[in-house]
Amino acid sequence: MKKGIISVFFVFTIFIVNAQSKVDTLTNAKIIQLSKIGLQSSVIINKIQSSYTLFDVSTDAIINLSQKGVSSEVINEMMKSNNSKQSEIASKEDNKNPNAMHKNGIYYYNPANSEKPLSKLDPVKVSYETHSGGYGGYGGSSTTANLNGVESKLKIYDNNPTFYFYFDDKGNGSDWFESTSPNEFELAKLIVKKDKRYCKVGGASSGFMSSSENSGIPEKDKIPFEYEKIQDGIYKIKFGKPLKPGEYCFVYSSNSYKVFDFGIQIIKEIK
Repeated sequence: MKKGIISVFFVFTIFIVNAQSKVDTLTNAKIIQLSKIGLQSSVIINKIQSSYTLFDVSTDAIINLSQKGVSSEVINEMMKSNNSKQSEIASKEDNKNPNAMHKNGIYYYNPANSEKPLSKLDPVKVSYETHSGGYGGYGGSSTTANLNGVESKLKIYDNNPTFYFYFDDKGNGSDWFESTSPNEFELAKLIVKKDKRYCKVGGASSGFMSSSENSGIPEKDKIPFEYEKIQDGIYKIKFGKPLKPGEYCFVYSSNSYKVFDFGIQIIKEIK
């Protein structure tokens, strides 16, 4: 007897769960049915706004809806729902399209990742450190920009990666600068030692007869890159030569307090 009660309870539970998880989808046919039973337009519109919809709002379908007694207010709401759904689909497609505008920033493009081909490079704050050398103050000094940790969060398994720069004039985020072109950025290969990464950003030399100062990343530490303008505010970044394994960062030439880092994780030797 107890087994029979348990079995009935189990079947009833499955029925309830399935009933609750069933998605209520509104179609043209269901809207026509709701209109025929005399429901007010406001009630049907509330139902549309709270349900998953799958409407056909082509010209022929609208004519058929009107002929079947569906009010113009309900038809308008059906069209709004359809437009909203189409905009959502288009937005998701644009999120995967590197040639469509995205939020300001630098993105790594990986076409092999069908779900998320674009990965944004997070800004990393840097600290500065000056190193002096020589005897009696002579010999000069060097300044380095230091990043915490020995590797970037973004690991790229491709020695010839593609990046995109997006400059959206609708507004700049807190991690972006008042720049308008990749030409205002430099790419540096980072030196990794112990628990930090760094690159040289300036220095000075002094002697008995003369002295000199320099600022910015030394030419020998810069990695050249090329860029192509896709459209206003969208630039595609490519490299003439494959990048060697290691840590890199894009540096805004007018403000190096934040950099955008990534790591190349290629094992094979690049000649």
